[in-house]
Amino acid sequence: MSSVIKVDAIQNQSGTSALNVNGDGVIRHGKIPMLKVGIGAVSSPSGSNSKVAYNSFSSSNVFDGEDNMSAFDTSSSTYTIPTNCAGLWHISVSLYSTGVVPNQFAVYLNGVRKDAIGNHNGVAPMMHGALVKRFSVGDAVQIWIFHGSGTVNQQPNPYHSYWQMNFLG
Repeated sequence: MSSVIKVDAIQNQSGTSALNVNGDGVIRHGKIPMLKVGIGAVSSPSGSNSKVAYNSFSSSNVFDGEDNMSAFDTSSSTYTIPTNCAGLWHISVSLYSTGVVPNQFAVYLNGVRKDAIGNHNGVAPMMHGALVKRFSVGDAVQIWIFHGSGTVNQQPNPYHSYWQMNFLG
């Protein structure tokens, strides 16, 4: 017995398009949850670790800024995993800074440090990294940096200061 379903599109019961398959077999999703946010103004926290002040969707601060699930709080630099979006997420972060140079990004989950992203031992003013992490609905995600004591000047820069998250499923 063959188990082949021949369809070009899948919709939910109210008619919202969820999936399309073209003649070449390429699959297109109706909406893939995504965040891309930059830094709106110089932030200069001191100490040995600090939250990165990602807070701007302006094209002068981040290329193609987007929060298509309306889940990001710019006042607290926090992304809350939306309903129906539990699962794997790809996280990519980058930061241009002056002053004391950071040596590592960290993912904070519900106020607790969980993972490190990238590590360059504070040798360059630009730092970046990426990882895939599993989240649950309602998880509050923030990006922090670790650095020697002193002030890190987190700089707005559309090329080098951004936080991006893409839902993988």
